[in-house]
Amino acid sequence: MKIVCFSEIQWRYVRTRKQQILSRFPGDWEILFLSSVVLGKRNNFLPERDGRITHVCIPAFKNVPQRPVRVLLSLPPVRFIWNVILYLWVNAVLLLAGFGGSGRVFYVSNIYYAAILPLLPRSSMLYDCNDDPMEFPNTPRWAERYFTRLARSADTVVAVSRGLVERLAGIGVPGAVHVGNGVDYELFAGAAASGVPDEMKECRRPVLGYSGAIAPWFDMELLDLVASSIPEATIVLLGPLFDDTRPLLERLMERRANVRYLGIKPYERLGAYLASLDVCMIPLRRNELMRLADPNKLYEYAAVEKPIVTMKFSDEMEELSDFIHIAVSGEDFVDKIRTALSRGADREKLKEFAAGNSWQARADAMRDIICP
Repeated sequence: MKIVCFSEIQWRYVRTRKQQILSRFPGDWEILFLSSVVLGKRNNFLPERDGRITHVCIPAFKNVPQRPVRVLLSLPPVRFIWNVILYLWVNAVLLLAGFGGSGRVFYVSNIYYAAILPLLPRSSMLYDCNDDPMEFPNTPRWAERYFTRLARSADTVVAVSRGLVERLAGIGVPGAVHVGNGVDYELFAGAAASGVPDEMKECRRPVLGYSGAIAPWFDMELLDLVASSIPEATIVLLGPLFDDTRPLLERLMERRANVRYLGIKPYERLGAYLASLDVCMIPLRRNELMRLADPNKLYEYAAVEKPIVTMKFSDEMEELSDFIHIAVSGEDFVDKIRTALSRGADREKLKEFAAGNSWQARADAMRDIICP
């Protein structure tokens, strides 16, 4: 079996759903991961190996913050020319990597390949809809056609949440399969038992923390409210910091001395950092993007059996209300943190939830979809 993944992120980026699932496919499957080109990052334009995964960077369309580039890409002739270049580029990479022919399976998450995918022979195509691509900042309106075209042309569509299943049905794609996110439970539980990292020992307790992308959908105002309302707590942030939010976080840390940004930590050690927290937070904005999401950090927090406080993004979250704290406003979020600090966590329920939503189980579900 040969799998070609058309991704919107780089293979070397923090481990997301795609890396987790693909790396757990059967050992005799060959996998080619087409990464995106990111300015300022290392981009390998020739295939490289990481274990059994071959990955290579492709300059496919994606959200771009630069307004002149967005204006240029809004012109249909420009997009047509670039799609021709992209088609030729992808074909050359497929041949170079040994993934030519029609017996390959396409695993697609990047909607901006939609124009060229019908021209590439394959045995089947799966669209893994991780988020609503139209809800990300700077997404051009013309991308809606790419989203719709990809979803309708796929042989199978997988959605990360039931809300996304409904969203896809609304654009004429009934029958999307719901496969949520997961966690490497053994890895996180093992790291949690390995001891407190040195830099976490320096934090004054209680320690509240967040792990994940600090991106435009991160609620900086909510974090400010938490920092000012619970000044005795240390607030720790872990994960990639987007350029758009860096100035906001720097200004917040100038005002609130109890907020610390510790950067990106090795995935293998992340569980140790999370286990060092007294409360794990999900302070993200309540918007359409988050309503249709399935935050991966929720599973990672549960794996280290720590109290979890999150904003209520969707009605689906009510199913988890017996073992996580769900807030409906900023003030409620602060109150829920205080409650979590005083009551602790229902460790058995958190463990059961995390262990029952492993990445291996998700990969097995995807495998069965690809090879029914």
